[in-house]
Amino acid sequence: MTDLFATITSADADRELQRPRRNIPELFREPPAHITHPRARICNLNILALDLGTTCGWAYAARDGRQRSGSFELKPSKLGGNGKRWLAFRELLTATGREIGGLQAVYFEDVKNHAGTLAAHIYGGYLAMLEAWCAANNIPLYGVGVGTIKKHWTGHGRADKDAMVIEARRRGFTPGCDNEADALAILSYAVKQEQ
Repeated sequence: MTDLFATITSADADRELQRPRRNIPELFREPPAHITHPRARICNLNILALDLGTTCGWAYAARDGRQRSGSFELKPSKLGGNGKRWLAFRELLTATGREIGGLQAVYFEDVKNHAGTLAAHIYGGYLAMLEAWCAANNIPLYGVGVGTIKKHWTGHGRADKDAMVIEARRRGFTPGCDNEADALAILSYAVKQEQ
């Protein structure tokens, strides 16, 4: 079994493409047809943006102009318990890093106020796993406040979920849910910071 905290390299990415897939939720189920932007170099880094939660939005931009986004759901009832949720999330991070050819930065939505105790615990679990994974792979991790992301994306720091989705569509994306729209907003912010 592969050490999931191993440093990601291009050789690992090549080997991963040749290995059979494990029985975990697929992060990328179909080609990124919903991305309408041309393959233009937008940044000198490979960046991953995450909206953490049971339904986790993700988006990445690669140095070569590739951009993908989507969301995945990690429900413990489908995976066999909470421990499996964290392991599946870690595996998805590793698979994403391999697909993009290595990551140089990860940005995430830094939520300070949660709807309830359970939501706070779940978010904390994802954040702890993300922090450990980034530390093990020497990848800088940046948290961005919710209001900062909303203001950057829509011009209003208190924009609701619908406004985030509408803005994503206005920019040429077709997000499947508000979590994906949030990840696209985080990615947009991250690219601006890294240019």
